[in-house]
Amino acid sequence: MLNSNGYLWRMLAFVLAITLPVAIVAFWLLDHGQLSPDYIMLLIATPVLPACLLYAKLVRDMRAVALRMEQAAGMSSIEEEPRDGLQASLLPVDNLFLAMQQYRRSLQRMLKEAQSRQDEASLLFDMLPDPVLVLGSERRIRRSNAAANQFFNVSEMGGKLTGFMRNPAFLKAIDAAYEGVIPDQRIEFTIADAIPRHVAAYIVNLKDESNEGLRLIVTLHDLTASRRMQQMRVDFVANASHELRTPLAILIGALETLIGPARNDLAAHQRFFTMMQAQSLRMSQLITDLLSLSQIEVNEHSRPSDRVNLGAVLDGVKGLIKAKSVDLGKCVRLDLPVQPVFITGDFDQLTQVFTNLVDNALKYSRENAEIIVRVVTDGTTVRASVLDEGEGIAEEHLSRLTERFYRVDSDRSRKLGGTGLGLAIVKHIVSRHRGQLEITSVVGKGSAFTVKLPLSDS
Repeated sequence: MLNSNGYLWRMLAFVLAITLPVAIVAFWLLDHGQLSPDYIMLLIATPVLPACLLYAKLVRDMRAVALRMEQAAGMSSIEEEPRDGLQASLLPVDNLFLAMQQYRRSLQRMLKEAQSRQDEASLLFDMLPDPVLVLGSERRIRRSNAAANQFFNVSEMGGKLTGFMRNPAFLKAIDAAYEGVIPDQRIEFTIADAIPRHVAAYIVNLKDESNEGLRLIVTLHDLTASRRMQQMRVDFVANASHELRTPLAILIGALETLIGPARNDLAAHQRFFTMMQAQSLRMSQLITDLLSLSQIEVNEHSRPSDRVNLGAVLDGVKGLIKAKSVDLGKCVRLDLPVQPVFITGDFDQLTQVFTNLVDNALKYSRENAEIIVRVVTDGTTVRASVLDEGEGIAEEHLSRLTERFYRVDSDRSRKLGGTGLGLAIVKHIVSRHRGQLEITSVVGKGSAFTVKLPLSDS
């Protein structure tokens, strides 16, 4: 740089600017006879060397200033900044450097505050209980909170909205918000899934100053639980009134008989008291099953998240049912894999599933029969089958076995203490676990009730 033509010409110009006033004064003195011609060149040449040295010093100082400015812009540490060439600077740069350092500290403080506010906003955004989506142009998802990721069962949402929801009414409302026809609106729709979910969407149109144009904020509110609760109220009244009518009629009839004609008949008292006790127990069991089914249906759309050892569940079921199997003269055998089988589920509800299935197998199998519970895995799923040696079920009944209060033989079921809700409870629990219930039967040989569940990811 010091030998370049640009540097040389700029230095000559600087020297000329310094020496020109001296030359003018020298020639003026020569013209007035106050200076000898022998000294005029010496006088003109006197400032050339100091001018060259001064120019070189100024150039070095300016380069040092440029370096410090570059370091300050890069947010480097003040303590690490070199001060070479500035100890004896001819330029008044100390105040400039002090101001730059102060501005840098202020900028760093503002950046930290902005980052802190952004972190707080992100935390609050993720803590919102309802799923929230921020949409850019062309229905692209720009941001989603933790509730939205959990709602769609993904680790992070991205891409177009149609990759997650394709409901025509919802997409039409989104397009209307983009066009500004209805900027703020609420719409209810149903998401088709293993368990259909009812959702209310709140769509707000915000004017975005970026090149993307419009920006939409979409908030989803899950109405599934409330809708199920409303429907269950209606179903509960209808089912309870239907099933409770018979035992209540028997109880009322027995009481009227005891109060009236059989008032003094002690033998009739014992018979009617036994009948009343049986019907009271039946009503109690019926109410217990109805409440259990109602609770399961309310939470059916919410998949459990615990990691459960299926072998431990079945061992517990065998222990619970052992006394009954001994009384009936039957046995329960577990056929389990050598390695433990883990699934994602609810331990208590899975216990309820297999208790109901094994209890049914004990009730409807032949005398001295063996109930086999067999577990088989295929890499991604597990099949747990309850096999009995009963009379079997005709094919026309198989598709309706999981309906509430449906019975193949109503009289026999009531005599055995059945409420007609056991398989309905099993079906809803298996559905909550995102599994399947398969029923196969051969008349005269027996039945197989198979619960198919996904294995745990871990």
